[in-house]
Amino acid sequence: MLIREVMKMRVCSSCQREFDETSGAGTSRLCPSCRRDRLVNTWKRQMRNYGVSMMAGLAVLGYVFLSLKGHPHTAMTPLIKALMAVGGLFLMGGLFGFSLALFFHFWHSKKNNKAR
Repeated sequence: MLIREVMKMRVCSSCQREFDETSGAGTSRLCPSCRRDRLVNTWKRQMRNYGVSMMAGLAVLGYVFLSLKGHPHTAMTPLIKALMAVGGLFLMGGLFGFSLALFFHFWHSKKNNKAR
């Protein structure tokens, strides 16, 4: 325990290995290898989350379009209007976020490949 305090060692919260605080991790609870893996997969996690958002938006819009009866210019209930707005927001927001995460994933992967 004394050696751990003198060398300022920490335990990684992911892999349970000890690492030195001065190894570039700063105040992080992750060792440098776990931190690097987490940073590499950040954009992939965001793409998955935005993809789920797009699918939810498509499901809501599909429900709305299947529940419409008659012509589109007929009176719609406020619930259907609100669902259309929410579904559109989910779809467009997910599409924007997915494309942004994809851009940054490609940008960072090219930079990482040149460094190797």
